[in-house]
Amino acid sequence: MNKPQLKAIAENAFFSMFRRKADVCDIQETFYGWVVFLASGKSKIVVKFSREVGRIGKEVASLVQLRKIVSCPVPEIYLFGREDGYDYIVLDWLDGVSAHQLPEDSKAVMTFREDYTDILLALHEHQHPQGFELSNGQFSQNLSSAFDDWMGSVYQYLMSVGSPFSTKLKEKFAELWESRTKVLAPIAHESSSFVHDDCHIANVLFDPVTFKVAGLLDPCDSGFKHRELDVIHLFDVRSDLHIAERYLEKSHLDDGFEARRHFFSLWDDAKHSRNMGWYNEQWLTNKFSLYESVIQ
Repeated sequence: MNKPQLKAIAENAFFSMFRRKADVCDIQETFYGWVVFLASGKSKIVVKFSREVGRIGKEVASLVQLRKIVSCPVPEIYLFGREDGYDYIVLDWLDGVSAHQLPEDSKAVMTFREDYTDILLALHEHQHPQGFELSNGQFSQNLSSAFDDWMGSVYQYLMSVGSPFSTKLKEKFAELWESRTKVLAPIAHESSSFVHDDCHIANVLFDPVTFKVAGLLDPCDSGFKHRELDVIHLFDVRSDLHIAERYLEKSHLDDGFEARRHFFSLWDDAKHSRNMGWYNEQWLTNKFSLYESVIQ
């Protein structure tokens, strides 16, 4: 992606909205694309671009749904457009600090941890009567069938001749795929939950005065899936805050979660590889080692 071109598109969007140029314009690269922060006085917006075709449309739908469900702020969508071949969205710039920067203060940690886990628990209480959401917008009451829909194309990709996965990792993922029904069996009876799908705390803002959640950002493949697809991300960033452990204290998960944690995480990594071409042999090998140590 052409950074100067993206910056120019974002500046044009700001000018179109406010009829003046932005005094502040900061562009940052993310895993899926670029984010541009623009401001002039009290007028502030965020413009997001994605490398993955179709990602922006998915985020629009996810943000709209999240705004209906969660109690904390979620960015409002001002504009969804396309210019010079780039899809982009213009969003509200929420005030707050990335929870990745939460201070190591017991009051701050406890306040944020309690607030965020309560928000997630409330989010996961939203279920769909038809079950688990499929990629075509339909639903299935069967978790295994839904998982096949979510990850079938990912499995086909990683096993293909053109994928970067080594023969050894392909063999491990083949075994993992064959075991999916057995691994999912302990939660096959559970209802669906609406999930953010990338809810690690780097995608959360906190209020630096109250230390409560000030915003929930950057949903990935949100929808009515299984809540453990969210829980696995709570281990990803700032494990010292013990967000995942507090969630587990508040909401019991069925037996076998530790295995499913690594199982879902491996497929999540494979999905990111399919979407963006990311690949890290050692990272995936280490994660398989963790999974195998749990199931033995």
